[in-house]
Amino acid sequence: MRITSQVTAVCVALAFALAASAQNLLITNARILDGTGTDIETGYVLIKGGRIAAVRSGAAPVGGPAIDARGMTVMAGFIDAHRHLIRGDSTAWLKDHARESMASYLDAGFTTVFSMGDDPKGILELRRRLNSGEIPGPTLYAASIIPLSMPLPRPAAAQPPGGFTDPARNDPARPPNRPTTAPPAIPDDAVRAMVRTAKGQGFDALKTFMLATPGGPEGHTLSVIVDEAHKLDLRVFTHATAVEDALAAVNAHVDVLAHTPHIGRLEEDESARQTLLNAHVPMVSTLAVFIPHFDAQNHPLFRDGGPFPMPGPLASGGQGPVNARILWEGGMTYAYGTDTQWDPKDSLSDELRALSAVFSPRDIVRIMGPNAAAAIGRSADVGTIETGKTADLVILAGNPLDDVFNLTRVAVVVKHGKVLVDHRSRR
Repeated sequence: MRITSQVTAVCVALAFALAASAQNLLITNARILDGTGTDIETGYVLIKGGRIAAVRSGAAPVGGPAIDARGMTVMAGFIDAHRHLIRGDSTAWLKDHARESMASYLDAGFTTVFSMGDDPKGILELRRRLNSGEIPGPTLYAASIIPLSMPLPRPAAAQPPGGFTDPARNDPARPPNRPTTAPPAIPDDAVRAMVRTAKGQGFDALKTFMLATPGGPEGHTLSVIVDEAHKLDLRVFTHATAVEDALAAVNAHVDVLAHTPHIGRLEEDESARQTLLNAHVPMVSTLAVFIPHFDAQNHPLFRDGGPFPMPGPLASGGQGPVNARILWEGGMTYAYGTDTQWDPKDSLSDELRALSAVFSPRDIVRIMGPNAAAAIGRSADVGTIETGKTADLVILAGNPLDDVFNLTRVAVVVKHGKVLVDHRSRR
């Protein structure tokens, strides 16, 4: 994971910013994209007690700490609804990399991040440090992984060249790799106990992996998980990369599809399209997993840092955006998420490349703001700039409606009314 040189400077400044920045703040002379579809060409945002007190056009009132955002754009803080944060041993990562990594999220404009599968002990400890203020960073939510079946015995496989073992390189959901044998079921009581354990540990949501087998238990088990989770006020996210698996997931009444299904052609399956739309389940993008990430030497890389595998993932890189746009046209709540471990600013650039194939800049602003907030169940607090909401904001040195890559030009980040990143002196 590459951490930019700028992040080091941010780390040094964060402690000062936390102490010195008040929760009352006025942002003036700003272009405001509030996320509801309203654009204010020149206006102000008033923050009191860490929440948005007013959003209006025209001249701002005088008094109090202020940021002059003339020539800049204010948006709601970015949300990544599908991320992996910890690499390697979690104890070592927390000691050596956590502070620097969390600063990189703020530096890229992300004020909210949802972990979709990290070491359980490590991610809960990271969330504790963030919530206590021990480490400055985004608001973190974490999902616990619950299996849908007992594992089947697998023959020993040779280590792939280079040691790159990312399962998405050879997705078992893609024919001819799909399993044809149903695995053993997990007893319902044991499934419900796992859900209750995750709640007791303090997780915010559950994540499952749907790979439907002929006559297999996956659909039933997922419905049991959803039933128990909803009793405990937990959301259920489901990994489903093939259209048939996404259908199995929505039939079990999951809350969120953690990926865009990129195996299967929705333009050829009207019944599947309608079933997905009628379920009214938000979907997270993660499109950039299946397009190359280019390093400084212009080498195409996969998300595990190895050479980009051809042709399966690349075919998904084309089909994913097609399926996404088809569902968008039908009214799908489509949200931003990356499912990567690249530096957050690099991941943002990659996801913007993929999204831009089928979405306009205005669409992408909606995907990153209110839709991402809806996917994680936090629309009441974040995702738009509206009176009463948490003052998580990003100020950009440019207008993303003119050029969507202006979303990467972060000048200031405000979290809970506090200025945590300020790059204006570098402009």
